[in-house]
Amino acid sequence: MLDPVAVVLSLASLYLALSAWHGASAALAGLAFASKFSSAPTILVSFYAVLRRRGFGEALKFLVIAFLTYLATYFADFRLGPLAIVEHNVQMLSYMGWRHGFSPALASIGFLKLLTKVELWRFGGNITIFITSYGSYWSVYSTMYAHGTGLYTVVGVGLGSPAWYLLFPLLLYTTYHALVHRGGVEVALCTWGWLSLLNVLAGPIDWYYINALPALYANAGYALKKISGKRFKHISLPLLASSIITFYTTLLGLLPYTIKLS
Repeated sequence: MLDPVAVVLSLASLYLALSAWHGASAALAGLAFASKFSSAPTILVSFYAVLRRRGFGEALKFLVIAFLTYLATYFADFRLGPLAIVEHNVQMLSYMGWRHGFSPALASIGFLKLLTKVELWRFGGNITIFITSYGSYWSVYSTMYAHGTGLYTVVGVGLGSPAWYLLFPLLLYTTYHALVHRGGVEVALCTWGWLSLLNVLAGPIDWYYINALPALYANAGYALKKISGKRFKHISLPLLASSIITFYTTLLGLLPYTIKLS
């Protein structure tokens, strides 16, 4: 799973961009993009931060360093010919399109989970996998799938923090301010947030939400600060405490991560 790697690298790139370490930020942006294309929205915010602070020349330098770093990760492909990198990426995109089977139904369930922590499936089922061992090796020798009937529901309990339900409404709030007041921060945050939601199109895959949540939580923090003003700490501290409690009670098995109903 390269999603956590890409998220860490892209967020580190954003932090360095905001701290004026533009060269290091660009290098990490290239590594993040090489890890997973889903890091592109965060990299775009890093580029935007450099562009606003230092102008077009520094932003162009950022892109060049990021692109060269990205190409360097495909060094082995250069030995196969000048078009090997292009073929590599085309095959990867083709595989991802086949593997996830993008469809309106899957995207709808992905957004439903983002809004409500609930997944609704028309047909559920169970997969039984039989595994055997050969000395120190394990192998799958048979699988069996049993079709389900009726509505199959998955409810996220320990999934995410209590602020989960505020993420999308607060994104709409920031978007409204970006459209009306055209503030630089609001434009960057709402663009980051909306682009990150492209990951949800693949459906309710938990490790894909990690690509959207940093943008949504950053937007939520900014929006709550703008709404509450000096009372922000009275809102943020209880939310932070409840998030930590939810995480550890789920980790210890005291709170279920999800509940499945059929």
